[in-house]
Amino acid sequence: MTVAVTDTQAKVLAFIRQYRTTNQMPPTCVEIARHFKWRSVNAAHEILRRLEKAGAIRLIPGVPRGIFDLETV
Repeated sequence: MTVAVTDTQAKVLAFIRQYRTTNQMPPTCVEIARHFKWRSVNAAHEILRRLEKAGAIRLIPGVPRGIFDLETV
């Protein structure tokens, strides 16, 4: 069951999907932060944690590109 996500979370999720389509792999937190021009990589990581809690993605701890979009699995 997925929970509604915020506008920012939806934009990050769309970026992850677009990046994966283009590059055949998910982005890192650094690449997400750069894309959105955030100074903190932790901001990207926190949004990823919230997306995981919402049921939109699954994160693999310790893996830099360990983001799995549950909609495409």
